Amino acid sequence: MYGDGKIYIFGGKQVDNIVVKTNNGPFLNTMNVLDTKTLTWSSLNFINNVPTPRASYTATLLNNSLIIYLGGLELSDSGKTNVNMSEQINGDTIASRNAHSAVLTNDGRIIIFGGNSADDSARRTTLRSLPDVAVLNINILPYEWSIPNISSANSPQSLCYHSAEIYNNIMIIAFGIVTSDQLQTTATFNNKIYLFDVQNYARISSTSPTSTIPSSTTEKTSSNNSSIVMAIEIGVGVSVFIILSLIIAGFSYYKYRKLRKTIVGMPGTDYYPIETPGTESHK
Repeated sequence: MYGDGKIYIFGGKQVDNIVVKTNNGPFLNTMNVLDTKTLTWSSLNFINNVPTPRASYTATLLNNSLIIYLGGLELSDSGKTNVNMSEQINGDTIASRNAHSAVLTNDGRIIIFGGNSADDSARRTTLRSLPDVAVLNINILPYEWSIPNISSANSPQSLCYHSAEIYNNIMIIAFGIVTSDQLQTTATFNNKIYLFDVQNYARISSTSPTSTIPSSTTEKTSSNNSSIVMAIEIGVGVSVFIILSLIIAGFSYYKYRKLRKTIVGMPGTDYYPIETPGTESHK
């Protein structure tokens, strides 16, 4: 979504009730815009350089308002084929793919992961895309691909049709279909979530906090705990004092009222009890 609250959706595959069953709808190359402020749809008309109809690509919105579309399946004269991902881009050769993921780092890199190199938009066949992880440097022109050196132990499971987001240089990769170096006709679904450090290009095997707590943290925590305990003790003491004071005052007032009702005026004195309305002696 752009800063003006609009979502730009390009291409994709048209579906309806019949197509859903066959999964064989036509590809599109139109740009639809959803205004999230007014909840209205509109379309943009291309004048030049209209992309071919395509689907299963990635769209990355840059800080300069450009949208980078990578990979996917395109509809050409020869049918549905994977888009060439190295055209007009320098650097390492990246296998064409669809159903991959892409995230943008703070320092101007697009990290792509996974994908399907089989030319199949129906998800009936899958083939691992190599490399699993590739980096597109958008800080230079022309853009440049590079392949980081990642061991199999540090790389997440090869996937396609998964989802990915980035948070503080940690790429979060979730679910999808497992891919293999051999063409697969049966889908194996992934139910795991992987964390991948895009600075060091290494998989994070555990998110559990370390058991060692710094001494400064321990001292600060101990000091805070002591202050809390002291505050609780003072609060309890004050509360008990107030409650006891109220009990004593109430009991004294009760005894005083009872004593007043038992006083009898004697002849020759100037004192007579003042009876309170509502008592039995006030008749």
